[in-house]
Amino acid sequence: MEKIILDALMMEEAEATHKYLKEMLKLPECYGFNLDALYDCLTDECSATLTIRNSEEAGAYFTRVLDVMLDAQEENEELHVELE
Repeated sequence: MEKIILDALMMEEAEATHKYLKEMLKLPECYGFNLDALYDCLTDECSATLTIRNSEEAGAYFTRVLDVMLDAQEENEELHVELE
C-alpha cells in the first residue's frame, strides 16, 4: 500500500486543491476537479494511506475535503486517512 503525504495548507482553495490532489494522488486524466469526483476516485481506485500534515491550520475548504476523504475511507477498506 502506497503512503502519500499531503499538506492541508495546499488545500485551502477549490481549484488549487483539485490540481494538487490530481498530481499527488495520480488521479485519472478524466478527473472532474470537484468533491464528488474526488469521492468517486477515492472509493473506486485508491489503495493508499493518506497522511495529512498541518490540518489544524487549514481553512474551511480543507475541512470539506477531509470530510470526503473520511467518507471514502468508510467505503474503501484499501484507503486509510490519518492526520499528523
